[in-house]
Amino acid sequence: MTRGTPAPAGPLVGAALALSLLLGVVTGALGAALPLLRTAYALGDGSGTEAVVLYNLGALAAILGCGLGARGGRTGRGRVTALLLAFAAGSAGLALAPAWWVLCGFALLAGAGYGGLILQLNTFLAQPATPRPVLMLNLLHACFGAGATLGPLLVGRLDGVSGLLLTTGCLALLLLTARRTGDVAEEPGTASPAPASLPLLTVFAAAALLYAGVEAGIGALESTHLAAAGYPAARAAEYTALFWAGLTAGRLVLPWAAGRLGPPRLIGLCLLAAAGALAATTVGAWAPTAYGLAGLALAAVFPTALAWANALLPAPQRVNSVLLVANLVGSAALPHLIGLAAGPGRTAVIPLALTGLTLLTGAAVVLAARLARRPAPVLPGRTSRTTPHAELERSP
Repeated sequence: MTRGTPAPAGPLVGAALALSLLLGVVTGALGAALPLLRTAYALGDGSGTEAVVLYNLGALAAILGCGLGARGGRTGRGRVTALLLAFAAGSAGLALAPAWWVLCGFALLAGAGYGGLILQLNTFLAQPATPRPVLMLNLLHACFGAGATLGPLLVGRLDGVSGLLLTTGCLALLLLTARRTGDVAEEPGTASPAPASLPLLTVFAAAALLYAGVEAGIGALESTHLAAAGYPAARAAEYTALFWAGLTAGRLVLPWAAGRLGPPRLIGLCLLAAAGALAATTVGAWAPTAYGLAGLALAAVFPTALAWANALLPAPQRVNSVLLVANLVGSAALPHLIGLAAGPGRTAVIPLALTGLTLLTGAAVVLAARLARRPAPVLPGRTSRTTPHAELERSP
């Protein structure tokens, strides 16, 4: 992005945050509604998860297609319009599908819209022209987390998901008037990262993958650890909400409280605090509170890393695509591996593995900071993309 790129207007930022909330509502509601969907479509016990799998596969395909397939120039309003229509039509189709196989098709369509829009929104608010991109990205992720929390609550309160999904699809259509959220300019000639930037991008991808393992691992395995520590199963499940509440609240609080810290320092301090909190979960009486504090500490890590990577590396659309794909892979693979290691009688492995992953993420951040300090070679006719850390938090 050139320095002449205008900062995003307030209404566009508001539309981006509203859309992130809607994306979170559908993503959270789909999984929570599976028992109701099994009854509605006469499915057997334990079946129906293919809808969630297809939703996530659609998201992954869209992120890869929109990000890694970018050719430079502008991302285009047409792409955002298509993604909004896919998400809205998919959500409405999920609500009205007459048969299960039709619902699965709409899940794939909605997931594609969701994945592409997540990429567009992160790229839009991470551009250096955005005032305080670290704060904006944390707010974006906080809105998604609030939606992902609100979706299941509404499913339970309404005792159904059709009305919620149909309403969400209609609200998404109203945001078509703000589709400029995808009109993001790339620097000429930066359709792919330069060779000199690939080591730094690789380290950022490793950090995103490891961090995803921590966040998803806590969400998936906290209740298992607490139940093994002697908490009733229902209470252990309820305590998991403390982690998600801490994660959402932290994205609203930490960027304001730490506005004068550069991204590497903010991320490093957050990871150290999270590692300490996760280590404290080995003490059974402190575990629920410690998991909540871990969520609070981890909150700013991934959004801040996205803003930092976008300030340092060319081709933001591709950079965000790589980091989001790494995040999805880590979310799927690492909790599963921890679960395998924490077999019967070995649940103490869970907090230790999560603490270790947090420290490994910190090591990747330290390496990224060292690579970022190296002066990047400037090719003839091009200006450096490296932006001082202080610029990320500079007021307009």
